[in-house]
Amino acid sequence: MASDGSEFNIIIAGVGGQGILFSSRVITRAALDSGLNFVQSEVHGLAQRYGSIKTEIRIGRDVVSPLIMEGTLDLLVALEPIEALRYASYVTDRTSIVMNTHLVAPIGAYLERKRIPKVKEILEVLEALKPKRLEALNAVEVAERAGDIVVTNSVLLGAVDALGVLPFDEGALRRALEKEAPKKYLELNLRAFDMGREEILKR
Repeated sequence: MASDGSEFNIIIAGVGGQGILFSSRVITRAALDSGLNFVQSEVHGLAQRYGSIKTEIRIGRDVVSPLIMEGTLDLLVALEPIEALRYASYVTDRTSIVMNTHLVAPIGAYLERKRIPKVKEILEVLEALKPKRLEALNAVEVAERAGDIVVTNSVLLGAVDALGVLPFDEGALRRALEKEAPKKYLELNLRAFDMGREEILKR
């Protein structure tokens, strides 16, 4: 939680089809079940697969506006590395970052004929900002080992949980995932979550 305990600000960023909104629901469910106040906004890019998508979640006693100011970000969850770079201006020594290294360039980058940076370059930029913590993992590969790349987002949630920075009791995020995941895919999602968590804990 933020150092004074008054707020915790999260940006979840990625591209269409990666389950950003589902990830947001899991986090806000954990906040709700923990009796915490929160506000959330959703900002969509192109309304199609691979369009840029971002959600902002603010958790805390007095939060009212869902919009996060630069310099106040506590956690950046990036399901795609270019989307992590897009929000680099929010990163300070207060910010923890969990980033999927599997690159899926947003369609806007191609439409605008922009150069696609390499993952190594993106990591160098983020590291130069001296975040509180930066964890990068190929969540797609982990999800594939879990059983299906569709649960890449649950791998990232597990990785986030392993950081221990969220303002919830241990186990709250996993319990929220149990409630939000479709029953048909519950076991798969929980396995992906646990594998993502382990991926960080073993470092």
